[in-house]
Amino acid sequence: MKIAVVFPAYKDVVDIRKWLDWSRGTQTEYFIAEDITDYNDINSGHAAVLHRSTREGFKAGALNSVFEYMLKNRMVFDYVLMFDADHIPANNSVREIYPHLDKDILQFFWDDGLPKKGLIDWLTYSSRFYSNWNNYNRSFSNLTGSALAIRYALIEDGLRFPDSITEDYALTLHSLHRRDIRVHVAPLTISIGRSPANFRAFVKQQLRWAEGTLRDAGREFRRVFTHEGFTMSDRMAFLLHANMYLQGLWTVLSFVMLGMGVRISMLIVPILVLQAAAYLKTLDLAPKRYWPAYLGLNYLMVCVQALGIVRAVALRNSGFDKTEKSLSGIKKRPEQKEGKNEIRVFKRYRFF
Repeated sequence: MKIAVVFPAYKDVVDIRKWLDWSRGTQTEYFIAEDITDYNDINSGHAAVLHRSTREGFKAGALNSVFEYMLKNRMVFDYVLMFDADHIPANNSVREIYPHLDKDILQFFWDDGLPKKGLIDWLTYSSRFYSNWNNYNRSFSNLTGSALAIRYALIEDGLRFPDSITEDYALTLHSLHRRDIRVHVAPLTISIGRSPANFRAFVKQQLRWAEGTLRDAGREFRRVFTHEGFTMSDRMAFLLHANMYLQGLWTVLSFVMLGMGVRISMLIVPILVLQAAAYLKTLDLAPKRYWPAYLGLNYLMVCVQALGIVRAVALRNSGFDKTEKSLSGIKKRPEQKEGKNEIRVFKRYRFF
């Protein structure tokens, strides 16, 4: 099995040594697509470090630039795996994923918030745990983050990430144009990521996810409901995923209905009960001392999600808000100036 592993990076340094240990003795090659900054030049002896001088297309643009580079240099792989720049391996060897690599597009599990030292870490970890469970149990499987694999033949055939601030989810919906492609989920955790550094970063992350998810879902709504291969269960799973970021709308609507009279407001009670049940399910693994803060935070996020809805509807495209994560012990280099969108390869990778 010959595998390419790709990391899009911006103000992040890939911990390449841990990945080399993970893939030792296998046919695995590493690529880092870095925008603007050059922090990952320190990894150039172990990976192909591709530099873009702009952030065009953001993470989707970075990933697509690596695909083009592979094709231009006539590289051959079985699968391409993609992770966030801050991810590290969660299992012992790349060989553990080989039995799962039999689909066109495959989503693995990953954990955020480790090690669990405080409130933000626990909340992030609990949310990710529920997201993994939810993703695996939906009939309409959708990419909701990193740790994914794409059969290289699809890339050769022209499959690319659509420009979106939620590029992974957009890829799921974009694949509907190819009626023979479905996303599959493997219940195997293969990577670990950091949690947001603070609540400000957490809010920015949630705003980005809400805005991007709702915009992408709105663009492909009609296609989902006319796709001949989808069952009603598939379509309901699609609606439930979008509903994760419509909590603000339902809460505002409940207050409006309450103002119209108690009898009318009772119509919204089932939705509020469903939302509360989802919150409590997410908290299964977290210490009970964090429950009040988490429940309060979810309802405080109503304003953020409402803003995300407005931005998704009003703005066709949007800027990219990076979620700050801790990079203790890593010295950052000064940023380069943005120029035209060109790619330079710092150093040719070597094969492991």
